[in-house]
Amino acid sequence: MTTLATHIELNDSLASWLGVESVALVREDLLPDGGGKKRRALASFANNLNGTKHIHLLSYAGSHTAFTLSQLLPDVTIHLYGTNYGGGAYERTMVETLNKQQNIDQRVGSSLSMLWHFNRRKMSSDSSHHFMKIGGSRGSDPVTETAVGEVISEIGNDYQHIVAVASGDLLKSIRSQTKRVTGVLTQPLGIKLIKSLGLNRAYGFKKVSLGKRVRAVKEVRELTGNLWDPIFMGTVFNALKNQTDLPPKLCIWVTCPSGISWLKSKN
Repeated sequence: MTTLATHIELNDSLASWLGVESVALVREDLLPDGGGKKRRALASFANNLNGTKHIHLLSYAGSHTAFTLSQLLPDVTIHLYGTNYGGGAYERTMVETLNKQQNIDQRVGSSLSMLWHFNRRKMSSDSSHHFMKIGGSRGSDPVTETAVGEVISEIGNDYQHIVAVASGDLLKSIRSQTKRVTGVLTQPLGIKLIKSLGLNRAYGFKKVSLGKRVRAVKEVRELTGNLWDPIFMGTVFNALKNQTDLPPKLCIWVTCPSGISWLKSKN
């Protein structure tokens, strides 16, 4: 059983904004060590490392996974090969946040460049170096599945779960408990098409400007008092706002880290 609590909030204002009967928010951002979508799975991963002094991760610039790993494993160096994704102020803020972590070594560049550096280092490293799957994917894990079960037990079976899809790990864990789950695709088009093959229905095929996603999270901030990220949560809220056939009850999983005041940077 998970030792991390599940934080569930009902928000009538957000339900009214989306034109639905009820909205439940699963606040994964409130988990310790920065929180976020992989916090539960990364804890068991961190506990099972033996003799590892370096972890290498190919992901997006300012990766949530790298940030959480740095908190969980202060004596391990996290090497992030971060790809630029056009995230504006949020991307810059996350990159700056990670650069301030003493145990993170972050490179930032194009996808091809970072893939080359990642694979080159992989070929020349010894057993003290661990190389994660692309994006830090951990797959569906029992700890997260337990948390999903706790959420369903609390709110009931008639909510449609909504989750941002990057690696797809959280989507798999929710699907192991219920078929009432919809993924909102957040990746580049090519990866979206691959990920969509495993989805019965999905939002987010149409590319939406960063400006629209920023406006969506600003509107949600006015309703909830919380500022979430425009890349994952902004994509989710923008997609839901533009749907005309939403289910009456939505359970939205908030998967970004907490306490990132990215609006202080120039958009």
